[in-house]
Amino acid sequence: MKILSIFINIFCLKYCVSITNLNYELQMIVDVVKSYEKPTSVIARVCWESSAAEIKLPKMLANLERPISVRYLRENETIQQPYPNNHLLFLLDKNCEHAEFFLKQAGAHNLFSKSYRWLVLGNSIQDNGNIAAEFEGLSISVDSEVIITEEKERNDILLHTIYKLRPNNEWNKEYYGTWSADYGLNKSEDRIHSNVLRRKDFKGEPVTTSVVIGDNRTKTDLLGLGNIFVDTLSKSSFRCIDPLYDFLNASRVILFAETWGYPINGTWNGMIGDIKRGKVDLCGIVTFITLERLPILEYLNQPTPVTAKFVFRQPPLSYQNNLFILPFTSNVWMCLGAFVLILTAILYINTKWDSMKYEKFNEQTLDQTCLPPTWSDITIFLLSAISQQGSSNELKGTLGRLVMFIIFLAFVFLYTSYSANIVVLLQSTSNQIRTLPDLLNSKLELGVEDVAYNRYYFSAAYTSKDPIKKAIFERKVAPKGKPNYMSIEDGVKAIQKRPFAFNMNTGTGYRIVSAFFREHEKCGLQEIDYIQNSKPWLCSQKYSPFGEMFKVGYIRIQEHGLSDRENRLIYAKKPVCSVMGGSFDSVNMVDFYPVCLLLLYGKILAFVLLGLEILVHRLQKRRSNEIEI
Repeated sequence: MKILSIFINIFCLKYCVSITNLNYELQMIVDVVKSYEKPTSVIARVCWESSAAEIKLPKMLANLERPISVRYLRENETIQQPYPNNHLLFLLDKNCEHAEFFLKQAGAHNLFSKSYRWLVLGNSIQDNGNIAAEFEGLSISVDSEVIITEEKERNDILLHTIYKLRPNNEWNKEYYGTWSADYGLNKSEDRIHSNVLRRKDFKGEPVTTSVVIGDNRTKTDLLGLGNIFVDTLSKSSFRCIDPLYDFLNASRVILFAETWGYPINGTWNGMIGDIKRGKVDLCGIVTFITLERLPILEYLNQPTPVTAKFVFRQPPLSYQNNLFILPFTSNVWMCLGAFVLILTAILYINTKWDSMKYEKFNEQTLDQTCLPPTWSDITIFLLSAISQQGSSNELKGTLGRLVMFIIFLAFVFLYTSYSANIVVLLQSTSNQIRTLPDLLNSKLELGVEDVAYNRYYFSAAYTSKDPIKKAIFERKVAPKGKPNYMSIEDGVKAIQKRPFAFNMNTGTGYRIVSAFFREHEKCGLQEIDYIQNSKPWLCSQKYSPFGEMFKVGYIRIQEHGLSDRENRLIYAKKPVCSVMGGSFDSVNMVDFYPVCLLLLYGKILAFVLLGLEILVHRLQKRRSNEIEI
């Protein structure tokens, strides 16, 4: 009986200790979940001997100020699909039979990445201070939030978070807090900072950056400003990136590429190809956002406001319109037409009256200087009045002279107004070119800056589904099959000298504009986007564990004004128009082209009428001869 009593006491003692330890563990779980201070759902993989614990934990979490749900994964249940990563905590008992397999399966599904959280129960710190072997080979990186426990005496439990900068590096261990049965969770004061600020020290670990260059001299002069018009984007972008290494305490490793990277036969080349293959961590030059790049790149920040656009001076108004119909509005032209018709009727009546007066009262032939009552003579008289030319014929009498005075006076005012408007319009510029279709239908020549991204985007117009861009390339950029690529300096000078639109980096181009253009030539500069989403971004690899650190670092660089300083050193803003009308341009052939056409058509019509008159005269002469015979 004594032996039986001893066994019963030992069993009861172990059972009570086990129940007590389990209660402590449940309370620790609840305290850790509360410490996050945000909505949390729990997915648990535990192997508690008592099923009552599995019922008790949901009740304890449901009674919190912010209720939390719990879902249990059984031993034979595997991870079949990714879980939503917002507000999710994985709870794992390391002492379970298949815990190591579950960890590896979670790693294969990227469940240790941002923003998943983990709490691993059981002692995960070995006696020598090393992390337990079950965690080896797991991709627990700087953006992970994995809490492990270290059991101490008197039921005190130390909580740590672990991560690695690189898969082959040693573990980094951060103190999260201490939990005890008497005092609960004592969270570390360092936890008020985000993971980015706590873990931004790379301890000299290299961060590899890929930079696109077009000139080999840039490899040794990437931070220099001696020749700023060579690889300008590369130099400006890397100068904005350079303080990031100091922010992260990382060493610089730079790879150079010949192009940004584009899909060719299903494979990416250039810088983006290096990013996709994991050779580099960071894009060292700004990049456009495209649909094809979204699965590969994570766009972080815009360090510069410059972009690539078609830039041109507003062309003369005659390049878009016929100047000789612009001085008057449509209503005025219609009123003038009605006025001419009324004058024609008045002149005809007046000439008829003069003719009748001579025949009835004077009984003599009509004066040769008197305007005959024929439609052709009246038309010639009106045309001479409109064009301010004299006429050998005139109206007689008081009424006739009064009519002539009114006609010539009215047309003097009209002629003066028309001529003054023509002079103004000859010096005016057109603001009608605002879109790509306007640019296509204009008389402007087009050129493109000779850089890699322009060669790709404009050459892609051959297969483009956009008919406007395709037509611009075929008819404007490469009208004879040879694309009009040129240096940025030559393109800007072409804008200055003739009606020309040049697609260029606006920041660099405007620096040249400020240097070469006279003040009045800086007025009327217009811009048109050719590339969609032409604002360039700095980027990194998609789902990179360092992405948040890069983003925070870039924001810090901008907040301290370092990016703005580099932009002021390298780029220029659009020049301000301070002086308008500084000089007058000569009249070009385009300006009076409609008048030349009118003159040409008039001469042709005159010869046609002369031929008709000769033909009619010969017909009449032949008929008269036949009658005489």
